[in-house]
Amino acid sequence: MLSSYSHSALGTYRSCPRQFKFRYVEKVKVPRKVNVDAYLGNVVHRALRRLYTLGADGILCPLDDIIDYYRKEWEKVDRGALTVVSDYYGVDDYIRIGQEMLITHYRKYQPFDRGTLLGAEIRLPFVLPGTAFRFTTIIDRLTKRPDGTVELCDYKTGRQMLRPQDPAFFFQMGLYQLAVAAAYPQLERIELVQYYLRQDEEVRHEMTPEELDSLVEAMRLAILETIQAERMDDFPPVESGLCNWCDYFDLCPAKRHKRLLGELERNGGGELTVEEKAAERAERYLELDQKEKELKAEKDAVKGELIDLARELDATKLTAPSGEINIRLKREQKFVTKTDDAGAFADLSFAVRQMGADDYFVLDAGSFMKEVYLRGRLTEDQKKRLERFVVEKESARVTTKLYRQDEDDES
Repeated sequence: MLSSYSHSALGTYRSCPRQFKFRYVEKVKVPRKVNVDAYLGNVVHRALRRLYTLGADGILCPLDDIIDYYRKEWEKVDRGALTVVSDYYGVDDYIRIGQEMLITHYRKYQPFDRGTLLGAEIRLPFVLPGTAFRFTTIIDRLTKRPDGTVELCDYKTGRQMLRPQDPAFFFQMGLYQLAVAAAYPQLERIELVQYYLRQDEEVRHEMTPEELDSLVEAMRLAILETIQAERMDDFPPVESGLCNWCDYFDLCPAKRHKRLLGELERNGGGELTVEEKAAERAERYLELDQKEKELKAEKDAVKGELIDLARELDATKLTAPSGEINIRLKREQKFVTKTDDAGAFADLSFAVRQMGADDYFVLDAGSFMKEVYLRGRLTEDQKKRLERFVVEKESARVTTKLYRQDEDDES
């Protein structure tokens, strides 16, 4: 269990649990690659902090001075150490793009003195409400407007512009609001603002208490997933187009065999090695696996047709020359699952926990439906509160019996 969590740490777990293990659990020391997109963001953030900090004291930093400061920040890094993902961009392109962002922002928002600056790049730790889980946040800027509203600002230098309902916005900015509310309880009205510097746009949102409750529950469940993964040592790698730029590429179990084969190919042939035997067996397995998938796809399609025909005939048994197929159709009440709707599942889990479950309880929706809801172990008020999370689903159980074999085979 980590001593402190963050939006970026949980984001790493969602994108690749194995990278999360390397970085946050095992804390493996490897040479860190400097991504040029990330470095661009850091340099632009430092320049904006300078502008708003001076502006808060009534000092307008000249545009030429801030551009000079920005370009000197780029001179502090070895260009050869920067990782550029795109084939079409060079480091000079990133420097130019960042400079254009700063010029556009400068001309629009000077003299950077709107309201009272409460802080720039503030590090705020807090405890997730209702749990013992600690979080750490770094907030780009906190400004109090003349009407008393506090702007919680975050700068974005990337290409994608989010909406408030997008998970990346909801989780990051919601956690920031919880941090500010914990540190400064006197600040009653908080508006979340993301400044998209490439697009010269703002995205604003005020979170409702219900949204914050849902956020807290979703974060609690996300942390419990990482704790369970650590307990079971279950951190599978998830491959993506960013793998080639991962700091842990050489350690990744999803890449190890391919890397070893490449080394063998470069070093010449010889007696069949363990790596080559594994490659040969892997190829055979892939052939068989493909055949199995093709058969399963055909079987599933025929099964679906049989279920439709049984429903049309109002029959529970279909007869063939070589045997029988029993089909049992059943409609059941079930609670919404995380796969169906992650937000609704988080709300359901929160509601169940408020009924007296332990803080570290992870909802098993199926068992709760079977053992509690359907057995009448809830009060009328509790049952009414959970009704909106109940869905009806049809299940089909198909079993076969061959006339020449006196045994059932369930499919």
